[in-house]
Amino acid sequence: MDDNPINQKFVQLSLRNSHVIETANDGEEAVMKATSNNYDLIIMDLWMPIMDGAEATLRIRQLDRQHNRQTPILVFTTSNMENDRNRCLEYGANGYLVKPVRAATLMEKVAYFSR
Repeated sequence: MDDNPINQKFVQLSLRNSHVIETANDGEEAVMKATSNNYDLIIMDLWMPIMDGAEATLRIRQLDRQHNRQTPILVFTTSNMENDRNRCLEYGANGYLVKPVRAATLMEKVAYFSR
């Protein structure tokens, strides 16, 4: 879930042969989609309009508790700030990747978290 079309395209092209991809353009839309869908993995940008990725992660974790599930969430962001990373992990993210990310690294992380 990323508001940047270029980043959405990068993820789609990197994973197109092995995964079905659905996108959201902001954090609020990501939470709405997670309300009505059960995903194997969510890739979440930290800096999105309306609701940032950390807050969206926290809300998805609340949904997960209601539905007795634990959706893996991988934060994919340009922020290399330790406090941003810690906030995302405290809110329930399973991993944190700083852009730019090589396609091979993304595929490796996706494979790890979607087992």
